[in-house]
Amino acid sequence: MKTPLNLLLAGLLTTLATVPGWGQDAPAAASPTAAAAAAKANLQIFFNSPAIVLPNLYAAAIAHSADITRLDAATGVAEADVKLANKRILNMLAITGGYTYGTLPYFATAESSLVGSSPIYQVNPFNLGARAQFSTGVNLVLPLDVLASRRTTIERQHLLVTQAQAQRRSQEVAIRQQVIAQYQLLALTRVTQQNAWDMLQSAGINRQIADRRFKQGEVQVDEQMMAIDFYGKAQLAYEEAHNRYQTAQLLLEELIGLPITSNSLVAKPE
Repeated sequence: MKTPLNLLLAGLLTTLATVPGWGQDAPAAASPTAAAAAAKANLQIFFNSPAIVLPNLYAAAIAHSADITRLDAATGVAEADVKLANKRILNMLAITGGYTYGTLPYFATAESSLVGSSPIYQVNPFNLGARAQFSTGVNLVLPLDVLASRRTTIERQHLLVTQAQAQRRSQEVAIRQQVIAQYQLLALTRVTQQNAWDMLQSAGINRQIADRRFKQGEVQVDEQMMAIDFYGKAQLAYEEAHNRYQTAQLLLEELIGLPITSNSLVAKPE
């Protein structure tokens, strides 16, 4: 038999169970192992598919280049100068206007004392009442040298635009060449690092074998020392190869402005 208290608790539990998220596990965060696996997969594509990667490297390096930005600005300035050269003739055109108020001298007052005699013109500045006077006009001053050289000036500005565009294309070619050289260097240092790592692993195994055989009295001290020396040289060679690989990687990433494991670098161009 259920009591009112039991019914109340059962209803409360049923309500809480229907609340979204109550009693449900939180969504799992991205696993570091999954992210590392994705980066490793991107790295394999990066080195094994240069036909896909190189165009993306070109685009990233060009977009990241400060020289390209400077040349784009120079092209914009040259194009603006072309517009100014086309409108320069408007600098010679002026619209004038004026306003005055008051009486004006009137010189056409004719008075005749005798009939049939010639009229006598007198200055009578107060013959007319005060009034407002407006004046407007257009003034054009066009020097001949400006008129004669206008076409040449405009053509010169167009040539500057063409020059800036050519410099941009030349810089793009230089960036592509730099990307190719750095990509090839990175691939070479990666292979060198892998070979150095294999040699280090082999030297480590030989050292362990030499140590065990030395303890068992099967080899002399000089053979053990040779194994230790070989391991030390292999370790140094690996560190040097790893350093060269990291340097090449950082230089390429500085050139393109992206890590080499970026998804955008391994995506197929549209």
